[in-house]
Amino acid sequence: MSSLSEFKSKQLLQSFGLVASKESIVGDIDEACNAATKIGYPVVLKISGDNTEHKSELGGVKLGIQNQNDLRRAFGELQESNRKISEFLVSEYITGKREFIAGYHIDEDFGPIIMFGLGGIFAEAITDTAFRILPCDRKELIEMVHQLKSNKLLEAFRGEPEVDLEALINILESIAACGLSDPSIIAIDVNPIIIKGNLPIAVDALVIRS
Repeated sequence: MSSLSEFKSKQLLQSFGLVASKESIVGDIDEACNAATKIGYPVVLKISGDNTEHKSELGGVKLGIQNQNDLRRAFGELQESNRKISEFLVSEYITGKREFIAGYHIDEDFGPIIMFGLGGIFAEAITDTAFRILPCDRKELIEMVHQLKSNKLLEAFRGEPEVDLEALINILESIAACGLSDPSIIAIDVNPIIIKGNLPIAVDALVIRS
């Protein structure tokens, strides 16, 4: 079993239509600064490459970097704490009040399954997920999304607009299509999906192959 890096996972999923944060792979601080300028501050800096799927546990994520001086400092800190890492990811900093998760896996009894659930700070305390057996049509995906106990978060909420449901279903369809396209894919984890304004954007992803 092996996993693609975050960058390669998102690239693969984007080829099936996933909407994800803008990002670039870099190898040194000059490349990082150039990438951040093109993406636009604030940015996120992460370690990348093989065996970095648990970036947060490795202290490999720097959020909300506001300018080049902050980026240089963050880059140096990540290099110091992750000496074997030679690849870094500069990414658009996406923020929003609502977060969700989505995934794909092969169930021993039912085969390919897609999942959608509540994400963010409440995900561990409140298990709120829904599942569908694949393949399924768009209507079933819409029903799955509305099956969540927290589905009111999809509506206008605390000054935030109603979530673009069509865009959200497009993300779920892209995950399903990616999983079903390759028998070697045994799991896909897209977490979090942050609602920026009314648009869902995938901020992190992991594709696992057998």
